[in-house]
Amino acid sequence: MKSRIALAMLAGLATMPVHAADNHGLHSAFGSTSPLTPGFYWGFDLGQSSFALDQRDLDNQLAGSLGDVGLSVTDSRSETSEDSFTWGITLGYQVLRYLAVEAAYLDLGEAEYKYNAAVTDGVNAGEINSKFNVDSSGPAVSLLATLPVGAGWQVYARAGMYFGNNDGSVDTRFDGEPSGSFSDSSTSQSFLWGAGLGYTSGRWTSRLDYQQFTDVGDENGLGEVDVDRITFSAIYRTDFGFHRRSHVEAAAPVAVAAPVAVAAAAAPVDSDGDGVIDANDRCPNTPAGERVGPNGCSCDVSVQLQFGFDSAELTAADRAVLDGVAARLKELEFVGGEVAGHTDSVGDEGYNLALSKRRAQAALDYLAALGVAPGRMTAIGYGESMPVADNATEEGRALNRRVVIRRTDCGPSR
Repeated sequence: MKSRIALAMLAGLATMPVHAADNHGLHSAFGSTSPLTPGFYWGFDLGQSSFALDQRDLDNQLAGSLGDVGLSVTDSRSETSEDSFTWGITLGYQVLRYLAVEAAYLDLGEAEYKYNAAVTDGVNAGEINSKFNVDSSGPAVSLLATLPVGAGWQVYARAGMYFGNNDGSVDTRFDGEPSGSFSDSSTSQSFLWGAGLGYTSGRWTSRLDYQQFTDVGDENGLGEVDVDRITFSAIYRTDFGFHRRSHVEAAAPVAVAAPVAVAAAAAPVDSDGDGVIDANDRCPNTPAGERVGPNGCSCDVSVQLQFGFDSAELTAADRAVLDGVAARLKELEFVGGEVAGHTDSVGDEGYNLALSKRRAQAALDYLAALGVAPGRMTAIGYGESMPVADNATEEGRALNRRVVIRRTDCGPSR
């Protein structure tokens, strides 16, 4: 809806000067005006931006992610800091007296979201503190339609595109100790629209401007968000490219080309139904129901490691298995996650819980030494609480003695 309103404003303002050139309607309607002369100008702006973070949606996402790793939220609270300082620099060209093109570099500022939760796995309890930061900056191009409304005053509307370089990070602490971090950088193309009021005196123009940028960010990373921007700007008009006209010449009729039929593009194909189209899918045969990352590959890697009896020391066979796992994770640009240890039900439950944590830490240390997400993985032991097979058989117990590597950049299971 906002996009259609902006385009309608732009079209309406762009057509009014054409009629005014024929019958001097602007002068009769508004009195004496000061139309802008074609040529180059430059300027800067300062102001405030506001990121439209969806606090409730972020709360639900984090609670869901904790549930995926077996943690229940017993109490939670969150807060957002959406307003930020913003600035930009602009180079423009007044194409016609009432129409201009602008290129700008904009810093939209940053936003912050904090989440604190009391969690339990049914046995132990703790507190998780997460902090999410996102910022965006980049070039923008836009078209301005200007309407004079009095001596030196103008109102205008704009529409264009913003090409954002977006950086986001998530830092998490468990009971006050660092337990994981995640960073994401992406680029995005966002529609921008806006309107404002300006006053011109000599070579200088002052503006009060409102702009909105839609879907800034990456939906496959830390998400997309709308950004509002209110600024004050100063514009200086140079001699370069300017020229004066003693009168406005009637525009010659322009022939309109017949529309050209364009064949509809074929819909992208997702053969394995994992939500990643085949053109971007590096694992085209992912089993149904598994969580997948942005590249279409499984997020959870489960390996059977043959630890010695009552030992957390990796055997030669275990290291060989992890060598292959590490090579694949690096190929898929593994960014961080959880290494979870599991045991069978033989022995004391409390002892098995501690043993599974030591085994998970041994696997984590070995993978980190091979260059897999050093400093960005967390070792967690689940003991015998999450079996995948029957502990009554030797085969089932062997399957339950496992280590699972879970990525943090994945969504829920399909």
